[in-house]
Amino acid sequence: MSRLLFLLLCGMPLYVNACGVHQDAGFSFVSEPGSLPIFERIIHERQHGTFSNLDKPEHFKLYSFTKALSKSDQQMSFSLFEAVKGHYSEILFSEMIVVQERASMPSSSDLLLISELDVLDALASKQLSWPDAKSQGLVRINGLPQDIAMLDKWFSDLFPSDRVN
Repeated sequence: MSRLLFLLLCGMPLYVNACGVHQDAGFSFVSEPGSLPIFERIIHERQHGTFSNLDKPEHFKLYSFTKALSKSDQQMSFSLFEAVKGHYSEILFSEMIVVQERASMPSSSDLLLISELDVLDALASKQLSWPDAKSQGLVRINGLPQDIAMLDKWFSDLFPSDRVN
């Protein structure tokens, strides 16, 4: 019995890491720098009823966020890592905004927003501002410093404090 448990424990990290991008197992491993505090804060806020959109379907949350992005003249592609779900997406700008599953792990130079769809929907629906999301530890941006600054400025302009209900 202990041999079986040992083999399972040894084999699990490989299986978990292999499925982290593909999401086939339904079990994800928090793996991005700075994502664990985001994970903890989002779970805490969900447990305390901070978000009024928890029953809202995920595709509606994503739609409200991309709709808010589309109202801006700025177009900056970035990746999204959902810290709780452990899912990677790419948000790409062309003639329209395209959201697709990320096919590979991001590198340290890739622009990566770490959060969850309920937080992004709260930003889009004016329940939360970007400065508040940052100060409450609900979002983080990884990547090159100049890209982080540009995305941060864009989101500060798009989701300012003075527009929160």
